[in-house]
Amino acid sequence: MTVLLPSCTSRAATPSKSLLSNANVSKPKITFVPLAAATLMLSLLGFSAASHAEVEEDGRFWLNLTMEGSLSQEHKLGWYMELQPRFKEEGREHDQTLIRPAINYKLSDRASIWLGYADVRTHAASGTNHEQRWWQQFLYTFPPTASGIVLTSRTRFEQRNFDIGDDTGYRVRQLVRAIKKVNGSDSLSWLVWDELFISTRSTDWGALSGFDQNRAFAGIAWQAAPNARLEVGYVNQYVRGQNLDRMNHILSTSLFLRF
Repeated sequence: MTVLLPSCTSRAATPSKSLLSNANVSKPKITFVPLAAATLMLSLLGFSAASHAEVEEDGRFWLNLTMEGSLSQEHKLGWYMELQPRFKEEGREHDQTLIRPAINYKLSDRASIWLGYADVRTHAASGTNHEQRWWQQFLYTFPPTASGIVLTSRTRFEQRNFDIGDDTGYRVRQLVRAIKKVNGSDSLSWLVWDELFISTRSTDWGALSGFDQNRAFAGIAWQAAPNARLEVGYVNQYVRGQNLDRMNHILSTSLFLRF
């Protein structure tokens, strides 16, 4: 999760000047804070589903490089590539490497459908596990609110296969993201999102049916250039386990480039 949202969100993340000029200073305090609270509530609902288990905590560091571009002159068909190295044990050990390519098709200026693949290598004490994952998603960005908040919904369906088992796991991921310009800045925005993961079946490689994990992010986005955006913030990741749940405190840094 990281997440992270390409072309639709890049355009939608910049509210029009008329909306910004009409919003007074007090409005973000009224509208944005409850939105962040609602995001936190989604996260807590996920935590309560697995609250019976003992929880182990860790500090982690995630990096994300995302690149995207067009495959057609009409700019309706696009390509996407994501590279994510992740580190655990307070950033001292390599945890995962994730490569996630995809193609997408724009249904409108706000909606798109996606088809992608993910190659995930996870390093554990027993060795490296290899996951291959096909995924499909629907992405929709809502019109900006009167106070300049832009909401995006991403619904993703994954088919997961591991080299340590024979079963195919199926997982649904629902992400809701909100971004709001920092008052007085054309390039900085407040950013929050929450993503809930639900597995539809248990597998022989360890997936459990039902709640899988939840990720909640709070941070800031910097539009460094029309085709470059940097997002930095904190991710709280709660992962359900067989006997031991995990809560990871993650410093997330994501760079998005459009060609």
